[in-house]
Amino acid sequence: MDLLKSFPDYTFVAGGFFMWSPKSRTITYNPKRLKTNGGKIGLLHEIGHAQLHHVRHPKFDMQLLTMEMDAWDFVRQNAAQFGLSIDETHISQCIASYDYWLSKRATCPDCANFSIQKDQSNFACFACGANWRVNDNKLRRVKRTIISRWDKPSYALN
Repeated sequence: MDLLKSFPDYTFVAGGFFMWSPKSRTITYNPKRLKTNGGKIGLLHEIGHAQLHHVRHPKFDMQLLTMEMDAWDFVRQNAAQFGLSIDETHISQCIASYDYWLSKRATCPDCANFSIQKDQSNFACFACGANWRVNDNKLRRVKRTIISRWDKPSYALN
């Protein structure tokens, strides 16, 4: 069964990567990689994002991690009907890369405590009171920029 023909509700565009764009209902895919099981799994993963109505930019990092895990579950549930085999090691590595990325964003640049996300790009530390902004590009190194500090917040740990 051909993946591209099996989901006529979406526009498929050849490119150098795999990506779901909800605004245009477009799935970009790498045609060279579609010759391999791994490439087809990557495409099915993006189809999973589409089928699950995932947004492009969730407000919180944990939503992004949840969407990734859900899209991989979609792959697990649908791979057999397309004759594809699942590589759990690859899936674990993909999920771990998102986990690493969001942990890095949420780690306080001043005291290294895991902290709370306030919105899409801003975090705050309960321990030392630092507030920082992060870059959003998952393909680049995480950059944390302190935007304010408190001398001793009332809720800081002693």
